[in-house]
Amino acid sequence: MKKNHIILLSVSILAILIITLLIYYNINNALHSIDKSDDIVVSNTNPDYHFAMICENMEDPFWLSIKKGVETASKEFNVAVEFNWPSGANADEQWKSLDMAIVSKVDGIVTYVWDEEETGQLINQSVEKGIPMVTIRTDAKNSKRAAFVGLNTYSAGTEMGRMLLAATGDQGDAVILVSNHETGGTVVQNLMISGIKDAVQSSQRFNLNTIEYDQANFISLEDTIKDVLVNQPGLDAIICTNEKDTALVAQRLIDLNKVNYNIIGYGDSPEILRYIDNGVIFGTVTANHEQMGYDAIKALVDLKTKGRTSAYFTADTHLITKTNVAKYLNSSEE
Repeated sequence: MKKNHIILLSVSILAILIITLLIYYNINNALHSIDKSDDIVVSNTNPDYHFAMICENMEDPFWLSIKKGVETASKEFNVAVEFNWPSGANADEQWKSLDMAIVSKVDGIVTYVWDEEETGQLINQSVEKGIPMVTIRTDAKNSKRAAFVGLNTYSAGTEMGRMLLAATGDQGDAVILVSNHETGGTVVQNLMISGIKDAVQSSQRFNLNTIEYDQANFISLEDTIKDVLVNQPGLDAIICTNEKDTALVAQRLIDLNKVNYNIIGYGDSPEILRYIDNGVIFGTVTANHEQMGYDAIKALVDLKTKGRTSAYFTADTHLITKTNVAKYLNSSEE
């Protein structure tokens, strides 16, 4: 009898342990899933539509600004928007993110384009299934996408080039830090660089070079900055083509006590604005990224309610230097 009691107790304890482990596994799995994947913006009432947005990297200030614009549009148009982003930088993970959104049969999708041919195939599949598609930041112009929301990056580049000439007095030496791992953004980066180079061509007394680094490796950018400072002692300016690197380069030069360079960058994050105000960064070119997020959702709503939308939405660019940074600082604090 005592033996049976011990066996029963042991079985009960084992069952409790198994149940506890299962609960722990499910909670941990759910938290892991939440940490890596979907975030959803829902309007205050029952949404009229459920959209999905495929983002490149939600830690990037660019995509965080896009998300703010989406949140504004979600409330205004009474729609739910689900955010998805790849768990890795490889094409397979990016394909899976977009394919999952299509399979889920949402009412419309906004996506960035990591590869025009691959993304274009999925866009066409989506449209054939009755799910309209809008591309953002990078385009698949030969696909069946309904609209493209982007920047005039060549124009932004020419503005950066002109700012560079103003900062250096139309002469000197400068480098453009070029990422070799800008997934989906290579075309954007190249257009911006072309604009910079074309603007600088007007001066015969300027020497401009590009230096490549691995964006996926933070140490690569650190090493690149050190190499530039050591190997080019007469350097006058450093140009960054994205918001994240602009702030990182500025901070690294402060750490090295090397703030006598003209930094020309991109973006208007509070950190960058403070650097401009303090004279660490000469100036940046930026655009209304929140407006891009808003326009992308508006395009989908127009497609669902009117059956049509504008084919192109282009965000305006703005120049920020010491002369006007106070206006942007005040706006960021409101």
